[in-house]
Amino acid sequence: MTALETRTRPAPPAAPHRRGPRIPSWLTRLLACLGGSLVLALMIGDQEGSQTDYGLTFRKQILAPRVFAFLALGVLLFLCVSYWPRIKPYLTRPGFWPLISGGLAVLASITLMHWFDQAGNGKFGAVSDAVSRTSGISPIATAFYGWLAWTMLVVSVVVGGAAIVIGLRWLAFGVAALAVVAAVITYLAHQAVVDFTGQPDHSLGYLVSILGYIVILSGMLAAGLSHEASARSKHFVTRVLGFRPGLPLVIVGFVVTLLSFVGAAAWFSPSNKNTSLSETHDLFASTSINPFALNYLGWLSWVVFVGTLALAAAATWYRHRLLGWLAALAGAASTIITLVVLYDISKLGARTKFDGATGPWQNLGVGGWMACGGLFLLGSAGFVVATSARATRRVAAGTANGSLSGSPNGSGPNGVSATGSVAAADAAPATQPSPGRRAVGYLTAPGAARSAVLIAIAAALFYPPTATPFWQQVVVSEIGISMLLAAGLNVVVGWAGLLDLGFIAFYAIGSYTTAYFVGSLPVKPPSWLHMTPLLTIPFAIIACLMAGVILGAPTLRLRGDYLAIVTLGFGEIIHLAAVNSQSITNGAEGLTNDTGRHTKSVPNPSIHIGPLHIHWGLNQLQYWYLLLVFLVVVLLAFRRLEHSRLGRAWAAVREDEVAAQATGINTTKVKLAAFAIGASTSGVAGVFFASQIGTFTPDNFVLNNSILIVAYVVFGGMGSLPGALAGAAMLTWLPEFLKSQVPSSDRLMWIGAVVMLMMIFRPAGLIPARRRAAELSGLDGSSSSETRAVPAGEGL
Repeated sequence: MTALETRTRPAPPAAPHRRGPRIPSWLTRLLACLGGSLVLALMIGDQEGSQTDYGLTFRKQILAPRVFAFLALGVLLFLCVSYWPRIKPYLTRPGFWPLISGGLAVLASITLMHWFDQAGNGKFGAVSDAVSRTSGISPIATAFYGWLAWTMLVVSVVVGGAAIVIGLRWLAFGVAALAVVAAVITYLAHQAVVDFTGQPDHSLGYLVSILGYIVILSGMLAAGLSHEASARSKHFVTRVLGFRPGLPLVIVGFVVTLLSFVGAAAWFSPSNKNTSLSETHDLFASTSINPFALNYLGWLSWVVFVGTLALAAAATWYRHRLLGWLAALAGAASTIITLVVLYDISKLGARTKFDGATGPWQNLGVGGWMACGGLFLLGSAGFVVATSARATRRVAAGTANGSLSGSPNGSGPNGVSATGSVAAADAAPATQPSPGRRAVGYLTAPGAARSAVLIAIAAALFYPPTATPFWQQVVVSEIGISMLLAAGLNVVVGWAGLLDLGFIAFYAIGSYTTAYFVGSLPVKPPSWLHMTPLLTIPFAIIACLMAGVILGAPTLRLRGDYLAIVTLGFGEIIHLAAVNSQSITNGAEGLTNDTGRHTKSVPNPSIHIGPLHIHWGLNQLQYWYLLLVFLVVVLLAFRRLEHSRLGRAWAAVREDEVAAQATGINTTKVKLAAFAIGASTSGVAGVFFASQIGTFTPDNFVLNNSILIVAYVVFGGMGSLPGALAGAAMLTWLPEFLKSQVPSSDRLMWIGAVVMLMMIFRPAGLIPARRRAAELSGLDGSSSSETRAVPAGEGL
């Protein structure tokens, strides 16, 4: 061996340094799962800590028999994680996810929701205790609230899961029958309690439980009727939604309207008479109500319902465009007629001071609004058919006539049709997506996206009147305004990629601008500039536009963290200026009704145009529908803006500002436009906030609120307009919901846990933007080493 070979020969590997016995990975995993279960045991419960006894919560929550249930949950999680490769194939079995979703819905209804308003806190446990102490009540109610409810849930989920895993169709059909029986028993048990007490009830727990069992029923039917060993959920949902565009809307509209007509939903006097549709007809039969309204409460409502349903069903089944437009017109007309009838009966009730009503739209129950929502959905189904028919015919014509290579079957050289090759894609194995194909989404079926939007519109229009005054206040003053703020900040952070931590400053500018022009501040406007709050919207927008430009101009050279620090400072400057400007803003005291300070609350909006006189402020619903109009305008404008030349320039600046500038984009103007447009939306939100709440202080516009708005956008999905709205609604609703579920001191802990889980399992957000989702998971389906079927044209 030469000297060179000796020098270049690699040295033998050094012996590993032993530091003691290594802990097995399974033991570490087990300890982590058990530790997490103990933390969950500490989180769930109504015991709070004590400043004198630091071990109180530990003894109450951990040193109790209840801890064994949480330890069992930890062991179950350990088994799932350890044997995940063996468990995962069963998760793709047909019917598995509907079974889990339905079981969770029933579980949530039993543990979280109200079942009877008159029993303690109204939850299932309080009703169970009350029923157990009551004699003479129906045996079905006694058994259901005693042991039967939990038994039906456990048996349905466990036996249904066994049927899916083993593949026994007869057992799946048996669980489907059990789900039907459980739904019927749930309704009968709740109705027995209501009939026994004779008190009106407006709880929704039993309805959610019934809905959960219906979902379980659908899952079991899918498991029993399917001939496939596995099913991809997205493809399954796409096939169901694409079978007949608009058909899901017909089914939901039919069920909702039917329940409003024949169910226990009240149409009038929910706190006293609690009358159904037929009982409302009998109540107003001897009054001076409009004969048309009286006939509608009797037989005409059924004629309207059946006619609209027939048109919508025929249009969706035959995919007929003309029938679709007729169904849409019928749905719109029937909804308007129902609203007119509700106005007539509520106006007559207010005229006679029934239940202390003072004006129209008061003393109405859930039934009428459910009927409006159901009829609206039936008309929406016709609209989906009418707008999808032309696209469907265009695709069909392209498939028949279009060709990439002149082949008679309209397919290209690789067997791919000119319209996208649905047939070629279906020829591939059902479990492996073809490489190069875009992954299938849940709303990619024809009409599915429009159906989702129309369902959201129906909920926005007809759910708020059914909510309690507390939730109406939350919807208007918190959720609605937060959605406006999130939409504005999404322009800056999500589309342009500029981190703004002082966005709340524009909200303050809009609020104080409104207060100035209505004469609520110590400094008064000229008499010819004194106006109502709605007229101040253009001035608030202009003020916030100018503030956005003032903030953006000096910060154009800054990026990333440096820009965030400057915007944070801008927010603090505006807050401190409002606190220290005693002669202008009344300082830290803000707006009050103290005449000595020459301030007063911001008045409610009003419109006086000829014979039209509208005054807001009688209830929260008026603000909600006014805010909804502005939300729709902002969403439509921003939707067009996102796909415009400016929107594409924002995307380029966000991805790489240097490359965008090199391609000819004026990054200075683009970033200034982002700051200005985002700030203008915040100004509109400030107008609504000032006029709705009346009085406010500089403490309403602190740094924490700016960070919270950023959290809305990140939680919902940066760059996604629907995601920003969903994130704002979710993070605003969650703290209010937790008020009745957990102790006040534990509320932030639960919110933090939800946000942490969201960032771990769905980092792109609730409704991520397509670009953001592609960055994390790619546009194509998951790759696989399995050999896929290839057309003959691709062979060697």
